[in-house]
Amino acid sequence: MTRPTRTRLALVTVSAAALLLAGCSGGGGNGGKGGGSSAFEWEPGPLDEYQSRIYGYSLDGDEQSQEQMQAEADEQNRRVEELVASCMQEQGFDYQPNVGNSGTVVASDDLDVEWGTREFAEQYGYGISTDPWGNEDVPVDDGQEYVDPNQDYVESMSESEAEAYNEALWGPPQDYVEGEEPQEYDWTQGGCYGAAQHEVYEGGVALDEFAALEDELSTFYESVQANPRMADLHAKWGSCMADAGYDGMTNAYESQQPLYDEWNELQGWEDPEYQEQVESWDWEADPDGPPAPEPDEAAVKAFTEKEIAMAVADFDCQDTTNFQEEAMTIDHDLQQQFVDEHADELEAWAEAATAARDA
Repeated sequence: MTRPTRTRLALVTVSAAALLLAGCSGGGGNGGKGGGSSAFEWEPGPLDEYQSRIYGYSLDGDEQSQEQMQAEADEQNRRVEELVASCMQEQGFDYQPNVGNSGTVVASDDLDVEWGTREFAEQYGYGISTDPWGNEDVPVDDGQEYVDPNQDYVESMSESEAEAYNEALWGPPQDYVEGEEPQEYDWTQGGCYGAAQHEVYEGGVALDEFAALEDELSTFYESVQANPRMADLHAKWGSCMADAGYDGMTNAYESQQPLYDEWNELQGWEDPEYQEQVESWDWEADPDGPPAPEPDEAAVKAFTEKEIAMAVADFDCQDTTNFQEEAMTIDHDLQQQFVDEHADELEAWAEAATAARDA
């Protein structure tokens, strides 16, 4: 049986200001005077504009409907699958394009309150333990069983043939050593899928001449966060959070991680008893696996209350310090410096990437 398809997003580096939007901690639109409730309106900087051309995505998300975004994702997946089929044929295997695995695009327009507002924080916190999109109301089983079009083909193989097939498809298996950092993803070691996704999402081998610039670009936003102006801004936010009862917070972008860690532990997936059950499970007899662990309802309720309280304080402190507007200004200033230093290279890369996609 083949492994589930790993849909890998394009390696798009987004600005630090945009990253914060994913945390549902929108700043107010009142010039940092406090009391704001509206979502922060991020604007692209000069380097963002280049990256949208290089990686082929739109910066006008509000102008695209959910149907349009879904159609774009489906088309990209179709191109990946066709390239995988061609690659697998060259490796001596049959492969039927799996066009039903592109995933589902979820739009923030589906929310009953606007993402990034104080109202959202009051109702959903950060969206960790809450259900902003109503997924809990959607039946897990829609009556349509997922079918891998290549499953019968792989199951007809011998064990050694199946191993060779999977290695051609995904690349050699990576050994995981507990306590060690996982290896950084390398598309050249990702089999036919790695090559196909590199072609569709990253511009392909023809654009590898810009690898050095891409490496420099990949560290750009780390340098933004290390900038003294950003450090001062985080410190102001942290001071406000301390006044609100949240001591020891030094980085607005990382403040939610402890909540995610706590929530994951609360779910019980890593509980030793559950892990022992997984390891001893007869997967051939029952491929659905053991029943999911059931978190303690009182603990979940307490966590949600804590999550919402912190999200509201976070929103208010970002609003009071004018955090997102200031962060965007710093980000754009540094983006402009990067563009000024690499304008010719960025333009050449963008033109080559656009030509490659059109071809």
